[in-house]
Amino acid sequence: MKFVRQLLCFVLYTLSVTQVWAGNDENDEYGFFYFDASVDFTEGAIYPRACVNMSDGDFVVFDIYQSNHNSCKKKSLGTYRADLQSFVLSYAKQQRQDNEQNNGNGYEVEDDVLQLTQCQQYYYNNNMFFLKLGCRESTGKGFQINAYKDMYCTEKASSNYNLGLDISSLRVNFDTCKNCKSTSTYSQYAANANYYGGNNGQYYRYETPLCSGAYNYKDTCNRKCRNAAKKAGSSSKTSSSSRSWSGGDDEFSPFGKFFLWVLSLSGVFFLLAGLAQRKKMSKTDAVLEEAAIKSAGIDKKYLPRILVGVAVLIVLLILFRRKILTWFCLVGVNVSLLAYWIHLKNKADERAAVSGFQLYGESGTPA
Repeated sequence: MKFVRQLLCFVLYTLSVTQVWAGNDENDEYGFFYFDASVDFTEGAIYPRACVNMSDGDFVVFDIYQSNHNSCKKKSLGTYRADLQSFVLSYAKQQRQDNEQNNGNGYEVEDDVLQLTQCQQYYYNNNMFFLKLGCRESTGKGFQINAYKDMYCTEKASSNYNLGLDISSLRVNFDTCKNCKSTSTYSQYAANANYYGGNNGQYYRYETPLCSGAYNYKDTCNRKCRNAAKKAGSSSKTSSSSRSWSGGDDEFSPFGKFFLWVLSLSGVFFLLAGLAQRKKMSKTDAVLEEAAIKSAGIDKKYLPRILVGVAVLIVLLILFRRKILTWFCLVGVNVSLLAYWIHLKNKADERAAVSGFQLYGESGTPA
């Protein structure tokens, strides 16, 4: 019986820890921040990519990281999308906390803007509209107010009127690495709360409403989603222009780095094997090869320079993270060197076979 009571207490304690409430928030009347915050983002960061409009709504595309991310350059948990309302509400709560940490010297997202994450009725010049916050169509790096004809905000009006509504308090910095952590000594509960001993017996709580909320309400960002994010930001100048999806602007993954080493080392191996095999060529084959090179319009003495140039080009492609071109060049070089080595080896085997036939004759006895 004692064991059963201990087991029951353990289960209740576990549920109280894993199902965490994201602080006393008077704006959270629907329990938006009441979710399982089991993933620890206290040392993490989030990298908003773009705000995109897709067939099923408006979404913010983002990368999210845990610890040791080196300013959002490695160890990404993945690229995801969150519906605009979930992301904006999570962002607004993070800004409120950051503002409180700075003694009111920061800024908060105004409540009027947060209300526009849902369809709102609006009168202007004796005309009734329905308004809702959406992605900025011109750049995909911000937000705009869209006008609709119906109360569900599904049928857009013929044009977006200048209604004089201000949403400048919603300042999401796209293409910027933002830390998840917000430190404080107030309140008792928090989504993704972790307690550490502080000075004079105080305990500092680290809250991560933006990262925890975005991760909790995330959805898979497939190829179509990524392409939409790329196109959305193609016309805007960002602080990290090298981080688009134009063929590998992100850092190579650990899996990709492994194959970079494999293909590089295999290329060197095939080159050395080919050069070793070439030394065994007969004078006739060497003359024929040189004639073939000249017929292609290439001087034989420039071949080493061409090889060095290709190696330098591949190194530059890796440094500038041009993934598609890097893989194309590495695979192409490996296939070419492998084919050349096989060609030389076959030639050598043919010569050996002919020499053996001439030496021993058809019957296998010395000629």
